[in-house]
Amino acid sequence: MYLPILAVVFVVFLFWTWRSNELFCISVRNGKLLIVRGRVPAGLMGEFRTVLSNVQSATIRVQKTQNGGRLTASGVDEGKLQRLRNIFGLCPQAQLRSAKPIVNPSLGQVLGIAWLAWWLDRRS
Repeated sequence: MYLPILAVVFVVFLFWTWRSNELFCISVRNGKLLIVRGRVPAGLMGEFRTVLSNVQSATIRVQKTQNGGRLTASGVDEGKLQRLRNIFGLCPQAQLRSAKPIVNPSLGQVLGIAWLAWWLDRRS
């Protein structure tokens, strides 16, 4: 009887633990970037926008590490991924910590769900 409840609690705990190590997540659709979770400095976002301007669909994630952060991406080729890592490597840790939060986040951004964030995106 309690096994399904414990399983759900365990899955939620794992999900929360995995997300707590994430500095930010950016979703890309048709060359447009949307911050799904976290805080991204404006300068870094602008540089990413330049590199990803012709990408159809991608996800950029930065996980916390002892030395700062580790950038991973899906939906981009190795060349663009290396450019993103180089750009991220030039961003000081102080800028990452002091970046401004998302202004008027949608429900998708509050929950950290990319498809919902895009669906409710007010920028159009």
